[in-house]
Amino acid sequence: MVTSQINLSRREIARVAELLPVAPRLLVELGQALHDPHVDSTEVIALLRQDPALVAQLIRMANSAAYAPAEPVGSLERALASVGFVEAHRMAGAIAARQLAGGQFRLYPFTGTKLQENALYVGVIMEELARETRESTRSCYTVGLLRTIGMMVLERLAGPGSGIPPFAHSGETVLDVWERKHFGTTNVEAAEQVLLHWRLPHETVSAIRHHYHPANRHNPILHLLTLAATSAADRFFGLPGEESYWTLKSENFIKAGLTEQKYLHACERAQRTFDRLTHASA
Repeated sequence: MVTSQINLSRREIARVAELLPVAPRLLVELGQALHDPHVDSTEVIALLRQDPALVAQLIRMANSAAYAPAEPVGSLERALASVGFVEAHRMAGAIAARQLAGGQFRLYPFTGTKLQENALYVGVIMEELARETRESTRSCYTVGLLRTIGMMVLERLAGPGSGIPPFAHSGETVLDVWERKHFGTTNVEAAEQVLLHWRLPHETVSAIRHHYHPANRHNPILHLLTLAATSAADRFFGLPGEESYWTLKSENFIKAGLTEQKYLHACERAQRTFDRLTHASA
């Protein structure tokens, strides 16, 4: 069996990141801009206009029945005035998830629709969990939504002639074991490097790197991400190959600074947000 070893140098990471859709990178920048309480619409509009397709989708979503504007929204300015910056950031995340999930997956065992659902749900539950624990809601939403970006990176790096067997036919049952064997790295390591390249803070990016195996680690965002991915799996938004990672453990609640009751309430709120964004972007 041919085993491909991929060396993710900084130059290679930059090359692959440039091949990814624009919306995910803009989501990172938008989240960082919204940390500034003095940010104004001019800055947000200039940022979003770097991706005309994203702008068109935002306007379409703002006009959907999920938001029911009093008058038709015909411009980005009107869309932002109608839904607000926070909801626009959520909508940009839903669009980024759709962009990332586009195309065929030859090696990973899921459809683009399944990946999109998982990314969006993990993003919105991370936002709700962050609100309960006083972490940054914008950063947590971004990390949750982009936690699987490394899968797209490895899929692109492999290429059609790589000789790597698809996960479903590899005989492996755990995703990062299969990745390590055939790529020489894992999707969470690739995600960490891409998001550091996009200048996400190290603490939040590190949460993605270690959320498959969070034991004995003390980053609260890491444990929130593990809980968020567990919630996604419990609500049938999980990804094949990740099943063995997700169990609710008292350590995750304690280190995240969260009670199980608050977690369950956050899951219910996240489901409503997920449904709204899904219907708006359909």
